[in-house]
Amino acid sequence: RTMNVPDFYASEHMVTNGEFWQFVADGGYRNKKYWCEDGWAWRTHRNLKWPFFWKQVGPAGSHEYGLRTIFEEIPMRWDWPVDVTYYESKAFCKYKSEKDGSPTSKPYRLLTEAEHQIIRHPRHNLDAARADVSADKVMVTAGSEFAHGETAANLNMTYSSSSPVDAFPPSESGHRDTIGNNWEWTEDHFNPLKNFEVHHVYDDFSTPCFDGKHSMIVGGSFMSTGDEASVFARFHFRPHFLQHSGFRLVASEEDAPATQLFPGSFAGQAAARDEAEEGDDSQSSKDNVYESEDLLAMYLGLHFPLSGSKENVNPIMHHEHAPTHGLRFPQRVAELLCKLEPERTNNRA
Repeated sequence: RTMNVPDFYASEHMVTNGEFWQFVADGGYRNKKYWCEDGWAWRTHRNLKWPFFWKQVGPAGSHEYGLRTIFEEIPMRWDWPVDVTYYESKAFCKYKSEKDGSPTSKPYRLLTEAEHQIIRHPRHNLDAARADVSADKVMVTAGSEFAHGETAANLNMTYSSSSPVDAFPPSESGHRDTIGNNWEWTEDHFNPLKNFEVHHVYDDFSTPCFDGKHSMIVGGSFMSTGDEASVFARFHFRPHFLQHSGFRLVASEEDAPATQLFPGSFAGQAAARDEAEEGDDSQSSKDNVYESEDLLAMYLGLHFPLSGSKENVNPIMHHEHAPTHGLRFPQRVAELLCKLEPERTNNRA
């Protein structure tokens, strides 16, 4: 895909916990004016008052926080990128535009997929990888080595957590963490590129998400490995999901060069929802491949296989193609391994 990308301003690094703290302290989670309709509904439903991975450590109202990482709770790392949803990212953009003003005539927004390609390091981008596969660093570099070299990054499990936003050198455009550390939310809906085809091995990965309800994330995080750490990676999540994801502030005089399945929708899934409500109910039901009653029963049964066992209630409601073969799958695998009775040598698997 070729796109015209007008001049734009992008912050040197992703918004940090320290920068986001001001939004929290100023009551950003209590002020509806900063949130889109769906974002506010999500915030009130979850009753969030600060980012999900922050932990209050001081008296109420003191705005003293620690940080929950994968393995432990630690003192707050104010220079790490904040881990938030799309909704929180957009709310902060609106707050920052009001508080400090934008460097352009338009308010702050998120990055776009096309702009992301521009600020990446020229020796670790699409053009470089097409010319030389070794430029797609994950193809030839172990995680322990990702922290070294001119395209060093917190990617491919170099570390087991985020890192300070100034820990690695910037790209030639002066932007840090254009790859790794945290994924970056964008203004783009997840969308197909030209000549997109479904692969038979994974036929439901992409097409169910071309629905205007999934926002693209770019760059990868410290946890991203394999194809997720590739320069060719294109991934997406619902706007209320957390996925080691952050954002940087962007502004431009022109409209954002974003690909949107519902033009003008910068508010998550509102436009997609509205169009579905206006359409034929029966067709909408057929198109809803993720949330049919059968699938919901399957999801609940697989996630909570012991639910109802004391009441003699089956964990999966009976329906055609019910995945009863999937029950206790991890336990059954472990039991099979134990039956193999492997010989112990050095007490390692």
